[in-house]
Amino acid sequence: MMVTLALGLWGIRRKNSMWGDESVTYQLAHRSLAHIWRTVQHVDLVHALYYTLMHGLFRLFGGELLTLRLPSVVAMSLAAAGVGLLGHRLAGPRAGLLAGLVFPLIPQIQLYAQEGRSYAMVCALVTWSTYLLVRTVSRPSLVRWCAYGLAILLAGLLHEFAILAVAAHSAVSRCCWVPASIRPVVGR
Repeated sequence: MMVTLALGLWGIRRKNSMWGDESVTYQLAHRSLAHIWRTVQHVDLVHALYYTLMHGLFRLFGGELLTLRLPSVVAMSLAAAGVGLLGHRLAGPRAGLLAGLVFPLIPQIQLYAQEGRSYAMVCALVTWSTYLLVRTVSRPSLVRWCAYGLAILLAGLLHEFAILAVAAHSAVSRCCWVPASIRPVVGR
């Protein structure tokens, strides 16, 4: 997590320049909520929640480039922590540590960690929903299922492609996480 945070903060302002989609986020998030809503009814509906969130952050912390990108750095750091915990839970402490340390070195992770768009938040929510699913399948409870559902719902509201994680979760849980009580016993 700390490696991701450090790499994400390094050069975060990039000479105070923005690329096209970041500029759209910056401009829309500075408008009123009513204007954001009117805009997303015609274009970019998929980013409505993100624009609304950024609108609130700009009002609280000012509309600077750092405010635009810092949520992505924090989200990707949380995703790295989730990757590490998931690796630990599924393959042991060394695998978890290695996964958490290698994750921030992936070029796309570094890119999205410093990008003022919703992708880092989606990555964090899908990662944590996966971790919650693994925990929930091993020890089911209503609270855990609700936490998983909330995480995947928020990811889907931030970007529609995140909902594809539900299909992956379903496929993996069917083949790999079948409770011992209903697993077929080989050799009987």
